[in-house]
Amino acid sequence: MAILIKKAIKVYKNRGFSGLVDKTGRFAHKRLRKLGKKLRFKNVGIDQKRLDEEFDFVSSDIFQITGEDIAASKKATSGPKPEKIQTATWFIPYFNHFEFNGIQTIFRFIDKLSQEGVKNRIVIYDNPTFDVAAFEEKMLSYFKITDYEIIVFGDNKQKDIKKLPPSDIAFCTFWVSAYMLLRFNKTKRKYYFVQDYEPMFYEAGSTYALAQSTYRFGFSGIVNTPGLLAALNQRDGLEGISFVPATNHDLYYPNPKRQNKRVRIFMYTRPLNPRNAFNLGILTIKLLLDKYGKKIEIITAGAEWNEADYGLEGLITNKGLIKTLPEVADLYRNCDIGFSFMLTPHTSYQMQEYSASGMATVMNVNADHAWLNKDGENCLLAEPSPADMAEKISKLVDNPKLRARLVKNAQKELGYTWQQQMEMIWNDVKKSSH
Repeated sequence: MAILIKKAIKVYKNRGFSGLVDKTGRFAHKRLRKLGKKLRFKNVGIDQKRLDEEFDFVSSDIFQITGEDIAASKKATSGPKPEKIQTATWFIPYFNHFEFNGIQTIFRFIDKLSQEGVKNRIVIYDNPTFDVAAFEEKMLSYFKITDYEIIVFGDNKQKDIKKLPPSDIAFCTFWVSAYMLLRFNKTKRKYYFVQDYEPMFYEAGSTYALAQSTYRFGFSGIVNTPGLLAALNQRDGLEGISFVPATNHDLYYPNPKRQNKRVRIFMYTRPLNPRNAFNLGILTIKLLLDKYGKKIEIITAGAEWNEADYGLEGLITNKGLIKTLPEVADLYRNCDIGFSFMLTPHTSYQMQEYSASGMATVMNVNADHAWLNKDGENCLLAEPSPADMAEKISKLVDNPKLRARLVKNAQKELGYTWQQQMEMIWNDVKKSSH
């Protein structure tokens, strides 16, 4: 009881009487739900824990918006454009692995803004215990960002948003952060840095709806790939520009001396990311092993998981979450074939990185990826069926000449550079802000 009283006092100091009433009401409601769940959902197969977690998540004050909030945001950005872009605010979710491609892409543009004399305020809004010193060390090991400030939000996000200083432009980078940007009206232009169709990270439901709603907030889109921009525009009316992910050829390049005794096949695996269809990939691996046995070698990476749980212990090599990009690139250079599933509109980076490293590639059919993945020309495409995927990979196992042709064609399309793409985005931002 003493602990509850201390918490109540803290809420009262931070949020006042109305905040205390709101918090108390939620606490009571949550307890009532827990007490009643066995009676309500007994023997009907409902995952009450998951329902409770989603209810608590979507109940957050930050998601409680109205048409007035959207109108106020649009009004804030309808005034005069900044004469010169000197400051930018970035709402970025907590992350613990700087090597992820999406995070790298965000910070490439922050780096570009820094080169142009813009001060970047980096707001971590969802982890009050964020280790700023460790983050700075990692960031500066990759990028030459100079004038910047790192701001970490506490538990009261709306209060923290109001305390932010004004900036000329501002960005959100994940759908949750769009709700922060919606309320941050001390800026003249708002941009949505989109890197996937994020509602698809969830089943169609409450969270899906909250994520999809953000594309209608009126922000200008800066979208990773033309296919994703087309999907966002057609489905939700988001307007903006797209860029093409570039490949770092200093990192990803072929190994001309590669001569594997067995055909080495790599699969990108992330069990907790449904869009990568982990189960379909595992079944594909089993079919390949049944067909070729020790004539092939299969390596996986992307996340930690137990091969024994799928009957694959001793049959494949799972490298889990590889810590550094040079290690990833070295692995790719020494494989012959790469495959992965990507079920959302954003094109997987693997297609380009595999090709740049000299790997022939098999991907699943996805209409939103047609701008890049061309069946029989720069890759092979398979239906999202383990049998079809295994059949297409088998064509590459049995035909080294086909592998070489696909790689050669794919590498012709890898002429984009990050410098070009970041310059294009910067020019568009300047144009829309002047």
